[in-house]
Amino acid sequence: MTRWGIACALLAGALLAVGHDTGRFGWLVLAAPVPLLVVALRAPRAWHGAVLAFVAGSMGEAGPMWFYGRILPAVYALAACQALIFMLTVLFMRGLYRRFPAAVAVLGFAVMTAALDYLRSLVSPNGSFFALGYALVDVVPLLQTAALAGVPGLSFLAAVVPAGLAVLCVKPRDASAALAWSAPVLAVLVYGFWQLAQPPGPSVRIALLGDDRYAGRVFHHPEAGPAIAAAFAGQIAAAAAHGPAAIVVPEKMLAPGAAFIPAPGSVIVAGVDAPSSAGRRLNIAAVYGPGGAATTYLKKRMVPGLEAEYVPGTTELVTQVGGLRTGVAICKDMDFAQDLRLYGRRDVGLMLVPAWDFDRDAYLHGRMAIVRGVENGFALARSASQGLMTLSDAHGRIVAERRTTQRRTRAGPAMLVGDLPTGRGGTVYSRIGDVFAQAAVAVWLGLLALLVWRRKRLAPAA
Repeated sequence: MTRWGIACALLAGALLAVGHDTGRFGWLVLAAPVPLLVVALRAPRAWHGAVLAFVAGSMGEAGPMWFYGRILPAVYALAACQALIFMLTVLFMRGLYRRFPAAVAVLGFAVMTAALDYLRSLVSPNGSFFALGYALVDVVPLLQTAALAGVPGLSFLAAVVPAGLAVLCVKPRDASAALAWSAPVLAVLVYGFWQLAQPPGPSVRIALLGDDRYAGRVFHHPEAGPAIAAAFAGQIAAAAAHGPAAIVVPEKMLAPGAAFIPAPGSVIVAGVDAPSSAGRRLNIAAVYGPGGAATTYLKKRMVPGLEAEYVPGTTELVTQVGGLRTGVAICKDMDFAQDLRLYGRRDVGLMLVPAWDFDRDAYLHGRMAIVRGVENGFALARSASQGLMTLSDAHGRIVAERRTTQRRTRAGPAMLVGDLPTGRGGTVYSRIGDVFAQAAVAVWLGLLALLVWRRKRLAPAA
């Protein structure tokens, strides 16, 4: 293990730490692993590459550890598991590279990354959290791949590019290896720019409200409920002057009994934290329609370790906003692609989402929700306490955005009003589901079987 190898691993880890899960530099994942992969492919011993990959992978999980370590200590164990998975993926690529054409190694690294991201999303209480593909949310042409293949498709792209570049550094004359990564990237770029040129649906005016002074307050001080409701009644009245078709108030902001009457032709979606029987609680999105009549949506997915006492919901809620089919979800629900795909299959063109983030993760968690919109063809209006208020179209482009509490200012009332182009619902992904991810799993297992067979076959000769 040389000093050069250690330096390459540290460089890769530093770039992954900046690019993966931390914010506005997600495009760095397209190049970050290259120095490490080059060293791993050339390393005389597999364990050299394994150690360096684990170090780089651990550094790459700095974002989640920084965001959640003080609140959810289990994130450190999850980060170690992620680093282990990254190490195994690097070793898999190295094994393929030494026994098969280099193009197979390039594709093997990508399909294993996509396959494991998908398999983890099926069993994890955090859904698709930690998936590499989310890093590409700001590379908008590539992001359109989500409308075909979901986050696993994005993870494939985020892995195939650095794998291809690494092989290019080691074998610059290998045309098949170059084609293995450049062809899919060029294809999705063509598709992405075509998608971005498509006309949007009709625009609707949305108002997002927030006030971080009241985030979670009704849980600890239910007696404050009437005062908080009165404060938001004032905000709603101010927002109504802009003529919005919908107003969104963040998650768990209000106590039971809060009642609002929206302006004609408008709806109000507000987060309510309500006690239930046997010490349980309900995390509700109340949708106030004409005359103040309310329908309710119950949050399906809870934050592990923080919402154990909340009763999970089991159904979707679809309503009408400005004559447009509109869905409602709450915060953590947006981490689960399979749940939001149900809205895509109902051709929902707009989602209204009360949320509550952890301040440090505002950008990460807000962008994850945006990917759901691209997957299913709906625009997103998300209002998060201690996070971002975001309006994004069905292609993931930000229409308007602001923090509920601006940097270096004290918490107080916040409002964001914008005209949001809606989606048309129903994408390829919402119709066929995770076919690409399942194919990636099959290809990965096939390559793994071939690798084991080839190693056994060559062992006597060695």
